[in-house]
Amino acid sequence: MNDHDLSLFHLERDGVKIKLKKGADLDAVLASLAHGAPSPQAAPADPGPTQPHLLAAPVEEVSEFPTVTIKAPTVGTFYRQSEPESPPFVKVGDKVDEDTVVCIIEAMKVMNEIRAETKGTIQKIFPDDSKPVQFGDPLFEILPG
Repeated sequence: MNDHDLSLFHLERDGVKIKLKKGADLDAVLASLAHGAPSPQAAPADPGPTQPHLLAAPVEEVSEFPTVTIKAPTVGTFYRQSEPESPPFVKVGDKVDEDTVVCIIEAMKVMNEIRAETKGTIQKIFPDDSKPVQFGDPLFEILPG
């Protein structure tokens, strides 16, 4: 799984199910966050006539400070620095403004500089350096300010 950067493998055959995960199931998390829907929960098979419903209302985690997510504007390879020997454009904790270059996405041999487009502090960097990203993938989380 490490060699091919897989985060989920699911196989069902002849009544046997195999499911391997590496880290969180990012697609499911992102889909539920994008649609504002809680994660799916299975209902009990038959709660019985005297048993109350066991499912509680879903609890949504609310951040005390809203953040801004910079998303990939194109498909390509994510680079944190302009050259392998160069320092990264930004690190967690760095302050950025609208014109700060935060990364490069290489698409078809073209290096596209990605700017923060907002003022704030880098809270999280999602992709690993030199890894492929898809359109709309989260790249950075910024705390405005």
